[in-house]
Amino acid sequence: MCHDDVFRPSEYTAALLKQLWDRPPCTGRVLEIGTGSGVVLTALALAGAREVVGVDIEPDAVQRTREMLHAAGVAAAQVHCGHLWEPVGDQPFDLIVFNPPQLPMLDDVPQLHRLRSWSNGGDAGRAILDQFLDGLAQHLAPQGQALITHSGFVDATLTRRHLALCGLQAEVKQSVTVVMPPSKLRVLPTGWLERLEQHGLKRLGPYVFSEFDVLEIRHTRAA
Repeated sequence: MCHDDVFRPSEYTAALLKQLWDRPPCTGRVLEIGTGSGVVLTALALAGAREVVGVDIEPDAVQRTREMLHAAGVAAAQVHCGHLWEPVGDQPFDLIVFNPPQLPMLDDVPQLHRLRSWSNGGDAGRAILDQFLDGLAQHLAPQGQALITHSGFVDATLTRRHLALCGLQAEVKQSVTVVMPPSKLRVLPTGWLERLEQHGLKRLGPYVFSEFDVLEIRHTRAA
C-alpha cells in the first residue's frame, strides 16, 4: 500500500479523528463522504461499527480506502465512487462524517496536485457544503449524529440557518487554527488576502493562518 503525499491526511482529518476517538464508538451504520486516504472509515470500522460505507468522487481515493480497510482486516465494508449522496440512495446512517471542500476557487485557477474536487468549494466556498446539508436530514437516523469540518471561510450564520430549515442543529465540538499552504493561497479569489479579517484569516510575516470548527449535527427534535 502506497503512502505518498497525495492522500496524506490533513489537519482537518486529524480533528475529525480526535472527535471520534474522544467519544463512545458508534456501533451502528456509519458513512463517510470523501474518504480520501481511508483513515477515518478504517478507524470507524475498527472501533466496532456494525456497517461501514464510504463514498469518494475520486477513483484513486476509493482504491486507497479499500486497500487500507483490507490491510486492517476489515472485510464488511462498502466503498463507492460517486458524488455525495448518490451512491447510497435513501439509506439512513447512525453516524455520518464529512470533511467537505470549502476553499473558494474560481474556475480559471491552475490545477492543484489532485483533482479540483479535493478543495474546490466554488466561488463562495459553499457549493458542496450546501448540497451535503440539503440531503443530510434524510440520511441521518432519528438519533443519529453527523461530524463535519466547517471552514472559517464559510459564514457560520448561513450554515446554521440552512440547518434550521432542514430541522437540524449544530454544536461546535472543536476549533482549530492551521497554516494555509502556498498552493491554496494561490487559488483564492482576487481580493481575499487583502480582506483577511473579513474571511477569518490572519497573517504573521509571510504566513497566513485560517480557522475551522468541527461541528456535531443532530435532528433538532433529538437534541
